[in-house]
This record gives sequence, structure tokens and C-alpha cells, in this order.
Amino acid sequence: MAPKRNLSIRTLLTSLHHVPFRADDRIECLLERFGVTFHAASVSRGTYQLQRGNLVLWLPGGTLQTVEVTGSPWHEPSDLVDWEGFPVHGGDPLAWCREHDVDLSLRAGQDGARLWATPSGALMALQDGQLQNITLEL
Repeated sequence: MAPKRNLSIRTLLTSLHHVPFRADDRIECLLERFGVTFHAASVSRGTYQLQRGNLVLWLPGGTLQTVEVTGSPWHEPSDLVDWEGFPVHGGDPLAWCREHDVDLSLRAGQDGARLWATPSGALMALQDGQLQNITLEL
């Protein structure tokens, strides 16, 4: 049985207040809430991650701090996210944002790398127009 999609990519990019995560979510709460299998890892002393496809939850001290969507071709799009046609692998993320009225502001850019800020406070990193990751600190 596929999990219920709990996160809209549009919400991740536009509204921190509607993202279905809280900064005080603990590992056990997330596992219970989603009721699906995650890959779990201890990344460094006291920092853990839960990952399902390309959705990565970073938990320093066991408490959720950052939600990341990776554009890595080695990770399939997470079934916990409603992608709404967002081009995770290939395509033009900036065109998708324009089409869906997601205002972006350029934070930094150099040698084909661009860092865009979204209305939610998420940062979207692109390399030569391809998604590297989207990171939202709660």
C-alpha cells in the first residue's frame, strides 16, 4: 500500500507554516506519523537522517531541523511528496516555478551554479539549470 502523500512541493516552496513538519518532531514521531519504511542513518555524532526516495529529513540530536529534497539521479522521487509535475530529474525547475506562481529571488550565482530563495524560506540549488537540492530549515 502506497503511503498518503504528506507534502506538496508547492507548499515546500511557498509556505513554511503549511509544511507538515515541526522543528520539534522527533524520529519516533515521524516514523509513527508516516507509518512507512525510511532508510535511517547516523551521519555524524548525534546527527541522524531519515530518507525515503529523494526526501531527506535531518535530525541533529534526534529532533527534526531540516527538510531536503535532493535532485540526485540515484534517488527516485519520494512517494511522500505530491510533485505536481515538478521536474526533479531533468526539465526546467525555474519554468515550473514561473508556471505555478512561485516567486524566486536569486541569492548567489557563479559558474553555472545558482542558489534561489523561495517564499517559504527554502533554498533551491541549481547547477547548469538542473536541480541539485531544495533545503528548508524549520
